[in-house]
Amino acid sequence: MKERCDGCGLEIEGGREACQRLFDSRASLEMNDYRYARLHRLVVDCYCLQHPQQYCVSAKSLMAHLAGLCVAIEMNGEQDAYRALQKSLNGNPSLVKPMLPETRGSYTIADVLNASDADDYADCVNQWANQVWRAYQPIQGWGRDWLGRTCSSRLR
Repeated sequence: MKERCDGCGLEIEGGREACQRLFDSRASLEMNDYRYARLHRLVVDCYCLQHPQQYCVSAKSLMAHLAGLCVAIEMNGEQDAYRALQKSLNGNPSLVKPMLPETRGSYTIADVLNASDADDYADCVNQWANQVWRAYQPIQGWGRDWLGRTCSSRLR
C-alpha cells in the first residue's frame, strides 16, 4: 500500500523510509559517472529542502541548503560562492529560522531517478531545483540577504 512521504509528498510503498532509500540510491550513480556526480550538491540541497523536518532542523542547516540552491540557480553554481557560503556558516552564525513553506514542489527524487540517461538526469535535476526554489519563494530573500552580507566581499 502506497503512503505519502511526509516531506516531499511522494506516494510510494513504504512512505518516508522508501523515499529516503531512493535518495540514498543515487549515490551509486554519482560514484560511477562524473555526469551524475557534478549534480551532487544540487540534488542534496533539493532533497533536504523537501524534507526539512529531518535535514533543515536548525536555521544554519536551512540556510546552508537554501543559500546553496540560490547559488546554483541565481549564481550559476559559482564555486567561490559555495566556498564563501560554507565558510560563512562555520561556527555559530546568528540566524533566526523563518517559517517554512507548506508545499515544496511536486517534483521529487523519484522523478529525477526515473531519468533515462545522464543528460535527462541533469534536465530532471534542474527542473526539480527550479520547482523547489519557486516553492521557497517566501523566504528566498532570507538566503539572498545572507549571501549578500557574508559572501559578496569574499567573491571579489
